[in-house]
Amino acid sequence: MRSFFAGVFVFVLLAVLVLPAAIVSLPGEAPVTAPTSPEPAGADEGPVLKVFVATSGQVEEMPLERYLIGVVAAEMPAEFHPEALKAQAVAARTYALRRLKSYGGSGCLKHPEADICTDPTCCQAWMSDAELRQRWGLFSYPHYREKIAEAVAATRGLVVTYDHELIDPVYHASCGGLGTEDAEVVWGNPVPYLRHVECTYDENPPHMGDQVEFTLAELARRLGVEVAVPTSKGLDMAIVGRTRSGRVKDLRVGQMTLSGVEVRRRLGLNSTNFNWRLSEDGKVVFTTYGNGHAVGLCQYGANGLAKQGKNFRAILQHYYTGVDISPPPGVSY
Repeated sequence: MRSFFAGVFVFVLLAVLVLPAAIVSLPGEAPVTAPTSPEPAGADEGPVLKVFVATSGQVEEMPLERYLIGVVAAEMPAEFHPEALKAQAVAARTYALRRLKSYGGSGCLKHPEADICTDPTCCQAWMSDAELRQRWGLFSYPHYREKIAEAVAATRGLVVTYDHELIDPVYHASCGGLGTEDAEVVWGNPVPYLRHVECTYDENPPHMGDQVEFTLAELARRLGVEVAVPTSKGLDMAIVGRTRSGRVKDLRVGQMTLSGVEVRRRLGLNSTNFNWRLSEDGKVVFTTYGNGHAVGLCQYGANGLAKQGKNFRAILQHYYTGVDISPPPGVSY
């Protein structure tokens, strides 16, 4: 009996230690402990970026193509269609090169010692391999990382240009079905390639119908008005203008008028596509549709287009008006 239990113990030990290692190191996939690029050994991975890593507070040097794997993984769900992931890779590569100082870029405004940072409120999100293992789990990590690395490799050296110059390839999660927004609505200045385009392709995006509520006092404080009191017809608040896409352009609250963009910022709303109601307990409940500024590439829309058979070039040229997909001028790969 003792030998029987000893045998069972050895079997369990092998199953716990050996089997997972075999699973996460399938032929052709990178081992969990030492992930590798799908590029052949010694292949040029593009110019080197100085990246301020927000989690460590340190500046790290990363080859562009290797850095992009962490960006695409952080910015777009790994479950997305490969063509959507490729479109994200090209947009992210364009974004990074526009900020590469050695390429004449602006660098990171928040961290001037770096070309770019990993804070998505400033630059692009980025995740390390350790963070990706934690997000995806040991069993899914090899497959998802390889899938994203292949998307980056398939678009290697390609960027988005307008009139032979790199564009500012802004992107957002979901436009909520209203189509994208004109750049001047959000940032004040028109940009020829950041125009409103139709988008009904974002299938089951997150944050559709999200709700957030405020007391009247909190709403007044956040919006900077004296008071937002209910009237006999409801709350003294009205939409006085909509954008070309149908989002809130201007909102009147009492005697003050604010832009939809400013209202979104002050209230922390997901989108400028919103409505509101007064609840029975006297709170103001805002409901939003979509997520993000709605300018440029719609990520969930890109996935929907990919499922319809569009390749990454067609996806990018749908969301960025009049652009070309080509190697960056002056950068050799």
